[in-house]
Amino acid sequence: MGFVREVELDASFAPAAACRDYFGYLPAVFRAQSLLPHLIEAEVGLAAAILFEESALSRRQKERTLLVLAAAEGSTSCATTHYEMLRVLGEAEDQIDRVVSDCRHSEMPPAEVDLLEFALKVCLNGASVSRADIVELHRRGWRDEVILETVLVAAWARFESCISAGIGASPDFPPIPLPPPAAFLAQPAGDGQTIEPGPYLRLPDLGAEGFAPFAVLREQLGFVPNVFRAQGDRPKVIEAEVSAMRLLLFAEEQLTRVQKEQILLVVSAAHSNVYFVAVHSEILATLGVARDAADRIAKDYRQAGLSDADVALLDFAHKLADQRSAFGLQDIARLRAHGHSDEQILEAIAVTALTTFLNTVQFGVGAAPDFEPRVALQRGPAKIANLFGPPNGPTEGGLSTDPDAAVIAKVQNGDADAFEDLIARHSRRVYRTLLGILGNQEEARDAMQDTFVKAFQHIGAFQGRSRFSTWLTSIASNTGLQLSRDRRPMQSLDEGLADEDEGFRPRQIRAWTEDPEQLYSRTETRALVEESVMKLPPKYRVVLMLRDIEQLSIEETAAALGLGIPALKSRHLRGRLMLREALTPHFAASAKGGAA
Repeated sequence: MGFVREVELDASFAPAAACRDYFGYLPAVFRAQSLLPHLIEAEVGLAAAILFEESALSRRQKERTLLVLAAAEGSTSCATTHYEMLRVLGEAEDQIDRVVSDCRHSEMPPAEVDLLEFALKVCLNGASVSRADIVELHRRGWRDEVILETVLVAAWARFESCISAGIGASPDFPPIPLPPPAAFLAQPAGDGQTIEPGPYLRLPDLGAEGFAPFAVLREQLGFVPNVFRAQGDRPKVIEAEVSAMRLLLFAEEQLTRVQKEQILLVVSAAHSNVYFVAVHSEILATLGVARDAADRIAKDYRQAGLSDADVALLDFAHKLADQRSAFGLQDIARLRAHGHSDEQILEAIAVTALTTFLNTVQFGVGAAPDFEPRVALQRGPAKIANLFGPPNGPTEGGLSTDPDAAVIAKVQNGDADAFEDLIARHSRRVYRTLLGILGNQEEARDAMQDTFVKAFQHIGAFQGRSRFSTWLTSIASNTGLQLSRDRRPMQSLDEGLADEDEGFRPRQIRAWTEDPEQLYSRTETRALVEESVMKLPPKYRVVLMLRDIEQLSIEETAAALGLGIPALKSRHLRGRLMLREALTPHFAASAKGGAA
């Protein structure tokens, strides 16, 4: 069940039949929208045009791309669907696992890995895509048709991730564990640089006067936006996009047209999409909204004089578009409290997802502006996922001099023997990280060797954005998680609501003046503390080992495990409470013995 109520769909509902032909079943993400069947019709139409048919990319290539992008966005539901689809298409599980965890060491050809890296950039950092990216793909032998197909698949990945998060769809299969998010803060996309205007791809002649979707756009908008002309190699996709707009945007089913255009404007501004901010400002003007009012909405809709209900609606869409990992049932409840019905909420989710889709397409194809932009948008830090090698992004608080820098330089200059020094310095920390994840000494020792092999293979790409120890610990974390996938079921180390709903409540805790590291330092209690730590659930065990035993900083531990700082602090506190409760009987007995 999702966040809103469901109804039974008619057995003859055509989009459900199309899903069953492709997936073999009707995915939960569509069933959860059964209150508004026209939403399912629009979405399945898009999926059919982009995914269901083999065109420039094969079905396997599309599903691999979708799996990696879903993992990068942290969408367990979507990743699980595409994992199962690859299994149905005959892909071996170990190969699928390698694609997710370390694509460069899968069996994919290098050129396909390059294409997948481009898809990741379009998906997670679209505002930084430039003509240079397309020129590089051309140099590597990829044609415009393939590049456009990759952009469309990336846009669909963002669409389905947004829909899935918005409706709270449960996975249709036992969820697969995802690698810790290898996201890091980069320089703000576009700061200090000018992205050369497009279009980046050739513009086939569609016979625009007689092309039916363009006639619909002229009727509804008064013009044909260039973002659609830039997709001329895929006329069926343009048809599906315009059909989706007709069903989700042009018809006033639940929300008004102005409310929908305001969502489109605010979400485009959140994505730093100057093209669509200009488009939707103009469209709002044709709907009777003054241009300066539209500009205020784009800059700060909370200060634009809108009603409380409309501000709540835009808060909802903005969070779903830009802070998806923090989105949940509480956001649905907040909209209900402002008088919005489940049907209106569903429509808002679909319009937000459609905006995300169109923004992503525009970033990838570089559509030339239709209007001169009136609002200057400030681009925020880009979120980039690095699933192809060990992440080495910066941590909070800046970096001091890395004590391993001199040794790393030797290794990178060809002194392979110097790597032995790095092994000697960091083997204990790597081992304890793996022991925290795997809970088995033999497996941890084997995985430690794999970790150092991977680090040696990738050290040429290490750029010192983080300490070497943090970078190495993140490799160990990914290696341990990869190994743990062979154990089904397992407890995920990933960030999620499970941390908040664990069901653990401390019952008997003495007030301690010492933390686990201080206790651990005493020889007589070390074995007891370590034994108790090993009995904790893996996601708490590994945090305590890194923070309290190995003494990593909060920032280093968060970076190594791919967690946000707040989630890491929450998990650390909960782990300490669990450990204290486990040790309380022992120390209570010791205190009584001492008093006697």
